[in-house]
Amino acid sequence: MNLLITKLVKIIFRGTYGFLSALFPVKRNKVVIASYRDEELSDNFKALHARLNENPAIEIKLLLKKMNTGLAGKAAYVFHLFSSLYHIATSRVLLLDDYYFPLYVIKKRKETISIQLWHACGAFKKFGYSIKDKPFGPSSAYLKVVPVHSNYDYSLVSSAEAIPHFAEAFNMDEKRVLPLGVPRTDYFFKKDHLHKLVEEFQQSFPGLKSKTKLLYAPTFRGSGHYQESKRIPLDLQAFKQSLDDPEKYVLFVHLHPYMKDYVNLEDDPFICDMTDHYSLYDIMVLSDALLTDYSSVIFEYSLLKKPIYFYCPDLEEYTEERDFYYPFETFVPGPISKNTAELARDISQSGNVDKYQIEAFSQKFITHQDGQSSNRAAEWIESFLEASRRKRG
Repeated sequence: MNLLITKLVKIIFRGTYGFLSALFPVKRNKVVIASYRDEELSDNFKALHARLNENPAIEIKLLLKKMNTGLAGKAAYVFHLFSSLYHIATSRVLLLDDYYFPLYVIKKRKETISIQLWHACGAFKKFGYSIKDKPFGPSSAYLKVVPVHSNYDYSLVSSAEAIPHFAEAFNMDEKRVLPLGVPRTDYFFKKDHLHKLVEEFQQSFPGLKSKTKLLYAPTFRGSGHYQESKRIPLDLQAFKQSLDDPEKYVLFVHLHPYMKDYVNLEDDPFICDMTDHYSLYDIMVLSDALLTDYSSVIFEYSLLKKPIYFYCPDLEEYTEERDFYYPFETFVPGPISKNTAELARDISQSGNVDKYQIEAFSQKFITHQDGQSSNRAAEWIESFLEASRRKRG
C-alpha cells in the first residue's frame, strides 16, 4: 500500500470512526479482542478469553481476520477493518496482540482502554520503533502517516526486564508497561493436563517413546505475512546424517503459520510434522530439547528446564538486518552452532547443558511462574469495567 493510498484510507477510517463515536456511546462492559495474525483465538487470547468469559456481565467481541495475499485478499481485509470500526468505537477495553492499523489512524476515545498483549513472550529481537528505517522496520516516511504502535494505553509483559524494550518499541512511557505476566504461560502449570497429554501421546505414538524427541522451531523470516525464503534454514537431511545415531532421534518440525504455505517437508520417518495433532505448546511439553535460531519460543520453553540449542549460520547478517536488545552470544541459554556438524555435536554432548543457566534465564524473563497470569490480567481488565459502572451509576 503506497503512501498516497494509505493517506486516503487513513482519512476514511478516521472520519468513519469519528462519526460512529458521535453516534454511539461506549458500552461500559464491552471487551473487544482484535488480531490480524489469526482467524481464531491465539494461545494468549484463548487463556484470557476463557477467564473473562466466566464473568456474565462482560460482552466480548472477537475481531479476528488474517489478510490474504492478492488484491482481493487485501480488499477483503480492508473492508473487515472498516466494518470493525463500530466495535472499536463502542469498546471499553480493546485487546491486541500485534500491529493493528485502525488504532494508529484514529483519534481514540478516552473512555476506551487499549492494551497490547504482544504475541512474543519476551523481547530480545528488536521490533517496532527500535528498528525504524531498518529492512524489517517501519520507515520514517510511513510513520509520519501512520504512527504505528500509538494509542496504546498499556502493554502487559512477562517481567520487569522486558519493560524498557517494550517501551522503546512502542514509543510509550515505561510506567504504562506492566509486568503482570503473559496469559499463555499458564498452560505450562496445568499439571493434570500435561500428564494426560504425555500419556495420550505415548499411546498414540508408541514407536516414538524411546526416541529423543527434538523440536525444531525456527523464527519467521519475512515481513507482514510474507515468508522471506521458501526454504527453512536447517538442512534436515544433512543434520540427520551428522547425528551420532540418527535412529535414536525424531525431529518434530513446527513452522510458523506464515511459513507452512511455502515449505514442503521431506517424507522421512526422522521428520515429523505434528502440527495437525498438537499445538506448539503441546509439542514443547512432549519434546526433550528445542532447536531454534532467533525465535521467542525460548522464553516459554525455558519454563520446562529442558536443553535449548541455537542453530544460527546467519547470525552476523541477522544481527545487521534486525539486531537484538542484548548481545546474542551472551544472552541465549544454550550453545550456538553455525553448521549442522556443530549442532549435532552439541546435541550429542547434552550432558554438558547448563541447567542452572536455563533456570536463571527463565526466572529473569518470566517473573510469574504460578499459572495465574490470565487471572491477574482478567482482574485488572475487570477493574476498568467496574470503574466505568461506578462512574455511570
